[in-house]
Amino acid sequence: MQLASIDLNLLVPLQALLEERGVSRAAERLFMSQPALSAALARLRRHFNDELLVRSGNHYVLSTLGAELLAEVSGATNTLIKLFGTQAEFRPAESHREFRLVCSDYVAAVFGAPLARAVAAAAPDTQLRFEHVQDDVVDNAPDSLREIDGLFLPHGYFEHAEHLDLFVDPWACIVSAPEDGADAAELTVDALGVRPWAVTYSGRTAVTSATRQLHTLGVYPRTEVVTRSFLTLPDMVAGTDRVAFVPGSLAARFMDRPDVTVVASPLELPLIRQAFWWSPTHDEDAGHRWLRAMVETVAADLAGSV
Repeated sequence: MQLASIDLNLLVPLQALLEERGVSRAAERLFMSQPALSAALARLRRHFNDELLVRSGNHYVLSTLGAELLAEVSGATNTLIKLFGTQAEFRPAESHREFRLVCSDYVAAVFGAPLARAVAAAAPDTQLRFEHVQDDVVDNAPDSLREIDGLFLPHGYFEHAEHLDLFVDPWACIVSAPEDGADAAELTVDALGVRPWAVTYSGRTAVTSATRQLHTLGVYPRTEVVTRSFLTLPDMVAGTDRVAFVPGSLAARFMDRPDVTVVASPLELPLIRQAFWWSPTHDEDAGHRWLRAMVETVAADLAGSV
């Protein structure tokens, strides 16, 4: 198939139709009339020789091919936006570019939020899209880094990629606050082997350093709750006998919670060395160079405030 024979104007309606699963919602999202979008859907159905949207009762569902296209269309749209948004000179105050960043909710909270404020001040029409880190992004790096603008991830998961070091975090533990208001008892290594754990999990990006360290001591903790979110760990611990390991900068945000207590880790664990990683294919992109400079500035500001 020749690219010249494809009407790329259909890409945006295709994405909206598949994501919204209906003409009326997609038309409202795109500020198009329903007849115009229905005409676009008819052209898409002829092109793919498939219904794409199939009526089921009083709503539409994706056909098998529609579901396959949904998994691909967002990446294709982002690639085209990045391609045609690339300029020899990046003007932050005039830019409407979207930067796609992948990280944990912990990094989004402690680093992404100040980065978003800095970017908004310098480039008010620029958008940051934070997405939760998934296994395939890490497993397929460095190839997967070409499809995003950056990945926030500690050292130790892959090598030979461009990166900026951001900050260093120790580990801390959280436990449920005593009901009588007394100070929480000191947490011991033996207690870690007996008490149930609440942990974050994301395949190879799972928090495993504490577990590995306990295994070397012959202690095998029991995991009772698994969540993909650091920010939910206090709720998983409160009112239970569970223990959870959290990054120190995030633990500081839980200090004022009356239902959990932050305690020192009884284990000597490697520090979390957080970094920003990107593909070298972005090196000469003027907008990406600006983004990296913003990341570096925010990292320096946070280091100076400690």
